[in-house]
Amino acid sequence: GAKKFRQLFATRMKQLENPQLVQATSKPQQQLKPGEQNKRSSSPVPSERPSKKVKIEAPKSNGGKTATRISITGVTSVAAASGTGKVARSKSPKNTGGGQKKKSSVSATPKPNEPVPLHVAITQIKARFPIRRQYKILESWEGACARFFRELMKHPWINAARPKFIFHVPVPVLFPELKDSYAAKIQKPMDLTTVEAKLLQGGLYFNAQDFVDEVALVFHNAITFNREGRNLGEPMSCAYYDASIHLLRYTRWLSLEILANYLSDDPFTDEILQDELPPTAWKLTKANRKKAREEMESIVMNERIEKSFEGDRYTSTESECEKLLKALRHQSDLRYMTYFIDTAWPADYAAYIAKPMDWGKVNRTLQKRQYDKIGDVIEDLRLIFSNALKYNARGKGTDTVSGKAYDAAVYMSKKLEVAIDKSMLAVSDRSERERIDHNIAEREIEAAERLEKERLRELWAKEGQQSGNDPNSSTVETIETIRVVNRRQPQRKEILDFEYFDEEDDGTHERSYIEAQRQQKTIYEKQTKARGQMHATARDAGAVVFDRAEKYAQILQIAIKMQKVARGKVPAKNSTTNVDAAIMSNAEQSGSMVLSKLEKKDRAQIRLQPKIVKRKKKRKVVAISLE
Repeated sequence: GAKKFRQLFATRMKQLENPQLVQATSKPQQQLKPGEQNKRSSSPVPSERPSKKVKIEAPKSNGGKTATRISITGVTSVAAASGTGKVARSKSPKNTGGGQKKKSSVSATPKPNEPVPLHVAITQIKARFPIRRQYKILESWEGACARFFRELMKHPWINAARPKFIFHVPVPVLFPELKDSYAAKIQKPMDLTTVEAKLLQGGLYFNAQDFVDEVALVFHNAITFNREGRNLGEPMSCAYYDASIHLLRYTRWLSLEILANYLSDDPFTDEILQDELPPTAWKLTKANRKKAREEMESIVMNERIEKSFEGDRYTSTESECEKLLKALRHQSDLRYMTYFIDTAWPADYAAYIAKPMDWGKVNRTLQKRQYDKIGDVIEDLRLIFSNALKYNARGKGTDTVSGKAYDAAVYMSKKLEVAIDKSMLAVSDRSERERIDHNIAEREIEAAERLEKERLRELWAKEGQQSGNDPNSSTVETIETIRVVNRRQPQRKEILDFEYFDEEDDGTHERSYIEAQRQQKTIYEKQTKARGQMHATARDAGAVVFDRAEKYAQILQIAIKMQKVARGKVPAKNSTTNVDAAIMSNAEQSGSMVLSKLEKKDRAQIRLQPKIVKRKKKRKVVAISLE
């Protein structure tokens, strides 16, 4: 449909430029049969049909909800075939009676002190710049500026469809009562519609820096004008002040990204003003772009992910992480991403890489909702290609698999950084926008509460006047009647799995506060007594264990002495105790000691043969199901 419309439109425009072409290309009128003459209405031949001309007209006033449209109307303005040069007029019934004439579709010029609707104001501004070039005939830097302006106008706050904040026209046009105060504070007024019209007319901007400066001037003027109202706490001024600061910062980020080809190598960077305000004007330099990226990265890397349940639809922050993953999986990049999707690590990979990572692992971690911040996802994605560059550096420049993987990592890392830049711009804008929207909503609630309090105060004053009391009196005498009611404490209901009805319930089962204290005391005494018994039992058991250990040590010492005496190494002395001598003499006489048996010459040799225990193999049971 659009292609056919463009063809018809081009044909009509050619006919307007060269009216003789209409006569040359017209076909002769076909002769009709006698029976068909009554059926068809009389109409001019195709060559005599008036052509249509493109006309830009302002739509009717609709409360400022829609912007100006370009419509194609059937206004006839082609001369007749005779070449007289007269314009053919459309037939319309004339108002011959004394009735009231119809009003024209074009709205009358508004009065000086009346506000103008938004779409009418935009049309008036564009009418002051009659030349409006097409985008395809703009110069390279002008086309980049136009693309930057279109991206800026897609912002939800200033979108032309439903703008939340009005920066499209001058303030005195929409608010005539602010004309004097605005002129006293703002030296050079500027609006977005004027900036775009001056760019498309041409000859008014000489480079991209001039265009960006005037776009920044729009929001800088709004900050200057609403600063005093913001200090006083006016909700509208506070909202426009905060929105202008964010839009100024967003314009700076966006201009340094889209106009990257027109940045200079100047190392100068713009410093942040007081109250953490962004620079009101900035130079298009690579140093400023680097600084803007650091600002966005500080916001994005610490942005927490709003988690959903596993298997549910992703939230907005999770969707941004998914976009980063999908940016690496385009069909055209499949030959590069083959090495990084589900990687089979070589045997010596752990010797070079401490933390292996691939695309599939990142995707699974995101699906399990194990990431806490967006920065964690970005770090893991960067780690994929940094590991590949580190491991495959030995094969750089060769035709081996390592060389191809190295080249693929270089290519995909650049593409990842481009996707990260886009994501950082979107995430940082959304994060700041949500914060400001929350502050604006809180201010609106507070303002509504203050208005409600004032309304109630006025209502009370009126009621006081109607009742005959003096509203200016500071003391008011009131008579209040206090009724003391002794209520019975609610009965404690037992939690049961079923309804229980006791017909002979006399109330003896309920426990009072004193009974509950008595029961707690009894339980505490039982626990204290049990704890004392436990300690006594532990002491007795410890004493028995230590006594047996001491006796065992004594017996072991005596046995060692007896072994030495039996072998003849240590002769018995008179200084030995009577107990030791008696034990040794009894042992020698009885011959029941193990050593004495081992020293016999005719004893049988002792053989130690370990017993091998064979384990029986478990039989595997195969379950067979008969269906």
